[in-house]
Amino acid sequence: MNRRSQPSLWVTFHKVDGPSPRAWWEAVRKTRGRVTGGHMPLGRGRIPHDLGHMATEAHLGIADGFWGLLARGATFSQGTQQRRTKPGRQLIRENRDALHAAEAVGNEHHFAWARGEPTPVAPTFDRLAELWDAVPDGGTLTVHWPSLELAAC
Repeated sequence: MNRRSQPSLWVTFHKVDGPSPRAWWEAVRKTRGRVTGGHMPLGRGRIPHDLGHMATEAHLGIADGFWGLLARGATFSQGTQQRRTKPGRQLIRENRDALHAAEAVGNEHHFAWARGEPTPVAPTFDRLAELWDAVPDGGTLTVHWPSLELAAC
């Protein structure tokens, strides 16, 4: 699947304040279907794990990673709060190897960037980190998949 035919999502990342900062997200498909992601911890000055994967998959044009499959209707049992469907499970089965590869690539680039090591995704991470840092506690950042454009405020 090429990027032009890639279905899209609007994903809102929520910053949760408190003694242990974390984030969660909600995605809206073109069909208006909503998917809520689980809470993830984050360190100060770092972007949420799932935003890092979104950045990597979008920057590298990975269509069969988590975000591309979610946009196409995949229904994941872990990390989301959604009802599993037969077509959604089938989509994951058909793309399991690509999904695992995208997870590994996302971790590789996100962790390298976090350690200050070079990665071609660094400019995208830097941009998103600056935007995320500007989000106040309890605030949100809404990003379009796969363009990484921001929602108009």
